[in-house]
Amino acid sequence: VHGGMLDEAHWPLEYPKCGGRRQSPIDLQMKKVQYNPSLRALNLTGYGLWHGEFPVTNNGHTVQISLPSTMSMTTSDGTQYLAKQMHFHWGGASSEISGSEHTVDGMRYVIEIHVVHYNSKYNSYEEAQKEPDGLAVLAALVEVKDYTENAYYSKFISHLEDIRYAGQSTVLRGLDIEDMLPGDLRYYYSYLGSLTTPPCTENVHWFVVADTVKLSKTQVEKLENSLLNHQNKTIQNDYRRTQPLNHRVVEANFMSRPHQEYTLASKLHFYLNNIDQTLEYLRRFIEQKIPKRKKQENWP
Repeated sequence: VHGGMLDEAHWPLEYPKCGGRRQSPIDLQMKKVQYNPSLRALNLTGYGLWHGEFPVTNNGHTVQISLPSTMSMTTSDGTQYLAKQMHFHWGGASSEISGSEHTVDGMRYVIEIHVVHYNSKYNSYEEAQKEPDGLAVLAALVEVKDYTENAYYSKFISHLEDIRYAGQSTVLRGLDIEDMLPGDLRYYYSYLGSLTTPPCTENVHWFVVADTVKLSKTQVEKLENSLLNHQNKTIQNDYRRTQPLNHRVVEANFMSRPHQEYTLASKLHFYLNNIDQTLEYLRRFIEQKIPKRKKQENWP
């Protein structure tokens, strides 16, 4: 079994690449991230609503959605990658255990989404996975919004009961993968790493989106408790520990520190957020004052 923390330390014995120096996931430390303004937004094609069939499988360590090759991602350097599949990593062994693979400044998010692609210059995923420039993963982190159900996940989550046992599959129709990703896909971290499960091949270009997906507590608990592995135990904590950076460079096309130089887009984003917060504060302030004024006007 690839999932689970117990056998992780032994992976390199059977899969030597798992002990390599370019492994994933990593901790994205903001103070070490290099700002690269030339990294343009990722160009996603065919990610919107598609009315065809999406096979969904419980493979014993996660839930995997097979994606049509009409979905593709073109990166800033012009490389085109074709989508292959999408899967999830989560925690849940106790109610407060999060399960993302990548961490940001040591903070682990509740779930991590991986959309796996292969370089379009190869004929198939099977061929590309053996090549040094073969794969790319678009990753997104999930946050919990207590009672706000994410309607874009309702259909997917409602079908988990159909694939409770390892090896079971079902088919979803009419998914919008873009809606299942963060609302703002412009800003991301980028680095060279590996697959996070054996064989851990070091040929993955990672793109971790800065914005997050929001799911309700109930939706997260459903994902954490619905699926069983090959031993008929609930699949939980199916993430790999963070790996050493080993002098690799992590780049980002945004800056997180207000005192650093911003691109115009980042600056605008920063100010708009500030304006939003100020307007919200004013709205609450006015709402508190109006009832008081009405009471005063009604006094004899």
